[in-house]
Amino acid sequence: MTYISKLAMSTSGTAKVSIPTQTFDTYWLWAKSPSKDFVSGPRTGKWMLFYDKSVLDDKWAAVKRLVEQDLLGGVAKCSTAMENPNATSSKSGVIIVYTPDYQDEEDVYRIAAILHEKLDYKKPMYYKTDEQTYAGAYRKTGSTKNHIYRYPPG
Repeated sequence: MTYISKLAMSTSGTAKVSIPTQTFDTYWLWAKSPSKDFVSGPRTGKWMLFYDKSVLDDKWAAVKRLVEQDLLGGVAKCSTAMENPNATSSKSGVIIVYTPDYQDEEDVYRIAAILHEKLDYKKPMYYKTDEQTYAGAYRKTGSTKNHIYRYPPG
């Protein structure tokens, strides 16, 4: 079992309402599908949605509902108010929506279309593999391209 699935499973216990911008004791809040088992592997990746903190809590609530309704890939997480060394801005946060296989472009783009529509996301969304993350591909560390897909494509 991998790090992602362990963390996601730990949140499946008792229901606890956590608000990203009011959470200071952990870097991430997690949402897990009640029926899909998500096990990350060598082809895991994620859509990254960046939001101003003024709307982050509402957008996280929407993504959490989508995950719990089994409309997405099974696991998502949201940054919190805890200072993260990988964050590029203290004024924004990120919601990460995982998919199990970045080579399954149909599923990857299906999830992107749902996120784009349901969240009314106005900017391009970017998809990054876990391999890129483990290799340290962050804008903050100088990576000029830290994604493999974009939605809408262009």
